[in-house]
Amino acid sequence: MARAFRDHGVRPEIECFDSGHVGLALQLRDEGLLDDPLVVQFVLGVPGTGVPATLAMVEHLRSMLPAGTPWSVCAIGQAQLPLNAHCILAGGHVRTGLEDNLFYRRGERATNAQLVQRVVRLAGELERPVATPDEARAILSVRKG
Repeated sequence: MARAFRDHGVRPEIECFDSGHVGLALQLRDEGLLDDPLVVQFVLGVPGTGVPATLAMVEHLRSMLPAGTPWSVCAIGQAQLPLNAHCILAGGHVRTGLEDNLFYRRGERATNAQLVQRVVRLAGELERPVATPDEARAILSVRKG
């Protein structure tokens, strides 16, 4: 798989459901199978997968990463908004949408557009502008299609 990533000029997003996954990603990097910078997403709060969607867990997993590693959090359900806010403030990146959270607020179903618009507003209020496509490519070290 690592060879296919390189041959096609793509960078895998490493989804880490627990600290062991972070350790394995670092091992694969050290073995030369994955290139720096790793692109890591912590997946938190998924029932049956191990780690809770808490600030403490985000910070624990983040502390395992080399400086400068692009990271984000996928948080399930009601944890999505507070962890999106934390990521914006802590220098991470956000993931939002109906795949992880069906509600805009308690009892009110969401649309993807609502969830994305809310994160964009929040990022603006926190003076963390949303990346353009070219800026996102630079952050992720990927080339234009």
